[in-house]
Amino acid sequence: SSGINAEWPLRPGEQAIIAIKQLPPRLLPTVLSKLEEYNSEQADYIHYLMERKCEFMRAKEFLGRVQAAIEIKHDLFYQTLATLVIGSFIKSFDEQFRDYRRRFKELQMADEKGEIYNEFIDFITEKMNEDFAIQTLAINHAGCDERECVSNDCTAMENHRTEVLRQAEVAFFNAVFTSAFLPNGEAQRQKDNVFRESLAELRCAATLDHPDILIPAKYHNEAPWLPAQRHLALLPSHKSPSGKLSCIMNCVFTIFKLLFVGASGLTILEGRTDDSSVPGADDLLPVLIYVIIHANPPNLLSTIDYIDNFTPRGITGQDQYMLMQFRGAVEFIKSMLHKNPRVVR
Repeated sequence: SSGINAEWPLRPGEQAIIAIKQLPPRLLPTVLSKLEEYNSEQADYIHYLMERKCEFMRAKEFLGRVQAAIEIKHDLFYQTLATLVIGSFIKSFDEQFRDYRRRFKELQMADEKGEIYNEFIDFITEKMNEDFAIQTLAINHAGCDERECVSNDCTAMENHRTEVLRQAEVAFFNAVFTSAFLPNGEAQRQKDNVFRESLAELRCAATLDHPDILIPAKYHNEAPWLPAQRHLALLPSHKSPSGKLSCIMNCVFTIFKLLFVGASGLTILEGRTDDSSVPGADDLLPVLIYVIIHANPPNLLSTIDYIDNFTPRGITGQDQYMLMQFRGAVEFIKSMLHKNPRVVR
């Protein structure tokens, strides 16, 4: 044993070899026979353990799939139940809802219409905080203490309130969409059409190397940024301001992601690890201009006015920045179109 301790630390196999070398020669056959017998027994046991481990891993994977399916069904059930409960809640104020719609349609000025809409949202918010079904649904879905859930610090309750207001907004603007979106009627529609026709003419000339755009070459591989264009193509399918705003947010965010992927790939190929792969506003704006021109969504000018007039309250931070970038891109496109006599000033 003194020899073993002197060589410490050693791997288990090396320790066994040193110990065997110290044995008398007459004992070696017996020891080797016992070791071979022991290894044979252990091999069967190890094989048994490996089989049990494979069974355990298969069971774990199966339970993971079951858990994921349960969570999906739970979320679908909650969404369906929430839609029914919130729809019933909003319908219970049908008389007040009709009055807000009537007053909204009677007004001509966008700021006056905005005041009526804000009154409607304040009314829904007040009644929502008093409704037992709405509160109970949020508390049960959150799975937290009732006193904690009714406080302003409960994220689940706040998300639930946001969903109630979103559905109330959708119901309101579905009923007053024409009056809200095209308050000036045919004249406004004609202005949108002329603007869109001008963009269609500009699209042929708006290349990646256009002197007014000049998109950096490191981003050219991701052109023409079709995923971002598809978000703008969805604008006409939404009637609420927040729905149209979400299309714009998704468009800008998608461009950011694609720019980052393009620049990161180039950085890796060049063997660099600096911060040059992080796109900034100067990188975003030219690509956003290109995407808007080539997507050319209908009623773009009216959409911008519509969002400005009825933007959901509390838009800050990243959403505000993205909307500002989109507005800036549209204004820049207008300046490009000023060189064209067809543009509507």
